[in-house]
Amino acid sequence: MKLHTTVFLLSLAACSRYESPEFNSRAEQSDVDETEIKDATPLPAEETREQAVEVEDVAVNMDEEEAREEVDTPQIRTSNGSGGPTGMNEVAFTDSNNVSSSYKINAPEDAGEKIYGLHIHFHGDGGGGYRDFPNQETRYGLIGVTVKAPNQNLQWGRAEGEAHANYAQELIQNEILKKYNIDLDKVYFSGVSGGAYFLSGSFLPEFASQYKSGAFFMCGGEAPRVDIKNPETLKEFRIHWQVTAGERADITASVQRSVQAYGAALNAVQGDAGVQSIETKGTGGHCEFFEMPYTPGIQAMVDANFKLILPAAIAVNVQ
Repeated sequence: MKLHTTVFLLSLAACSRYESPEFNSRAEQSDVDETEIKDATPLPAEETREQAVEVEDVAVNMDEEEAREEVDTPQIRTSNGSGGPTGMNEVAFTDSNNVSSSYKINAPEDAGEKIYGLHIHFHGDGGGGYRDFPNQETRYGLIGVTVKAPNQNLQWGRAEGEAHANYAQELIQNEILKKYNIDLDKVYFSGVSGGAYFLSGSFLPEFASQYKSGAFFMCGGEAPRVDIKNPETLKEFRIHWQVTAGERADITASVQRSVQAYGAALNAVQGDAGVQSIETKGTGGHCEFFEMPYTPGIQAMVDANFKLILPAAIAVNVQ
């Protein structure tokens, strides 16, 4: 009995000294973690605040840069046209007053996908500029359009100036802008002889305020027949008159009255005189620019000087 008691006591002592390896490793790991936590030095509260401020400053700077990019990138105002036919087309149009005529347009193949401006041309008496279509090539990102005067003798303006101006305006706004996606700040005009008289005398005084663009008058022009609506817009509307030294005396005098009237209107609103200009060049007769006959002379002048009414950023881009 004594022997059995001794063996039992020895076994119990041995068991008290036994430690599980798994338990031991966890204990050691716990000791290491606690040591690492104890040894880690927390950032002072002041440094933490400085880092937070730096992160906040970076976020603010990024927001400011994005805001500046939005400001620096002007939003393009477009007509959101649904898509008109491409290539060369002649299209009939009747306005709300039942005035009827037609226009020609030469829209590039990508006109349904790309935003373009417009170059709208008004021919001289007899319609030569409508038949010849001197602005038919898409240049400076502007689709060419020429409009036929809505009467039998193919003369723009005069006593019919108001009716013709309304017709042209409706054709632009209700027809072309609805068919094509046009940059509304890039709708430019040109006129030859009677077309230049019509533009300067009737159309622009009534509707120039709706176009932040310009007009190119060749061998013609007259003082406004009606008061210029919202003359403040002339500050941003470029006008150029082009004549020859051999032009008819009555036309030269009318052009001078046109220049004086538009100059006075611009001066009245304290605009920069640099947005209006006139050039007398060559010795040819009526519309005989570069000493060429009427039709090739007009074509050559459109090719050479139409860009004078365009902003520099557009004028350098011929395509």
